[in-house]
Amino acid sequence: MEYYYINKEKISEDNKLITVDGFQYRHLAIVLRKKVGDIIEITDGNLNVYETKIVKITKTEIICEIINRKYNLFEPDISITLYISLLKNSERFEFAVEKCVELGVKSIVPVITERTVTKSGISKSKIDRIKRIIETAVGQSQRCFLPEFENSISFKELISRTEVKQNKIVLYEFSENSNGVFQYKFTNDLFIFIGPEGGFTDSEIEILKQNKWLDYSLGKRKLRAETAAIVAVYEFLNKHNYKN
Repeated sequence: MEYYYINKEKISEDNKLITVDGFQYRHLAIVLRKKVGDIIEITDGNLNVYETKIVKITKTEIICEIINRKYNLFEPDISITLYISLLKNSERFEFAVEKCVELGVKSIVPVITERTVTKSGISKSKIDRIKRIIETAVGQSQRCFLPEFENSISFKELISRTEVKQNKIVLYEFSENSNGVFQYKFTNDLFIFIGPEGGFTDSEIEILKQNKWLDYSLGKRKLRAETAAIVAVYEFLNKHNYKN
């Protein structure tokens, strides 16, 4: 059964009621035509999953009664932060975000690099759209954690905020290291960096190496940026067990 993300502010455990409105209301009431008495599962994006029964439907909201609560179902043992350059094709960028959320990333941060075409960052309307995509991906993949999505940061800021971090992997096609990266069993947090369509510049790779980023390629095939992101996230998570 698909989960539906609802902000925790709409959840009253004291009254055992959850209010569903906005686009989730439209999806449930209009698209799926849910009825009073139907059972749906709701997550607050903070590791809680609620089994609920619809008790009331109005023109603007659905009221659900909490039947049962479960906690922390099948979230990865490691926390992956995906740094990915903004892509020229926004649909491909959104596709990468959607699939990486389904697979299990904890955070996604767009980065503006030297060869990033879209230097102006992401508009508020597009950020809102991407967050809705993330919410839907969480529900579709039955995740109980809502990944964070930030507005774009500069390459310089990326270096600064990860300066003292460990387990930093940058993936680019010209790396001489093509074997073994997915064999590591990481603990704690893992940071992955994927470049733009045009790849990283030599100076960017040098700066990353100086700041203890390990460089690897994904093999002999030249992959699109969004494909590389999905492959990397899947392979790293596939090497780690899931909780519960």
